[in-house]
Amino acid sequence: RSVETSRDFVLKPLSAAEGTYARDALSKAIYSRLFTWLVKRINDSIKAKTKAKKKVMGVLDIYGFEVFESNSFEQFIINYCNEKLQQVFIELTLKSEQEEYIREGIEWQHIDYFNNAIICQLIEDPREGML
Repeated sequence: RSVETSRDFVLKPLSAAEGTYARDALSKAIYSRLFTWLVKRINDSIKAKTKAKKKVMGVLDIYGFEVFESNSFEQFIINYCNEKLQQVFIELTLKSEQEEYIREGIEWQHIDYFNNAIICQLIEDPREGML
């Protein structure tokens, strides 16, 4: 860490914990600014030319739509985590239970569900995802 005044320059070494904290804070700030810039670019590109129509891009989580004046990177990550939890719930509860009913010949009423794996892939795919 360095401090510069009009006459002096002081360099103070950081401890390992302080260095880790500073690195993490810098990473968070960079990601946050990049996310804000990216959202602004996307919003500008889908902005309707007339006021008659309005286009909106949102990330749905299992608790419903989040409507904020400005969404942060942290909110995006929270929604992503909720989508992953929803994916686990679908796999462990709905899909596996219905497959078990079929295997055991149990009469039941099929429950249609949306498999949100495609949403998670948009975010986490190693080559084409956002993260």
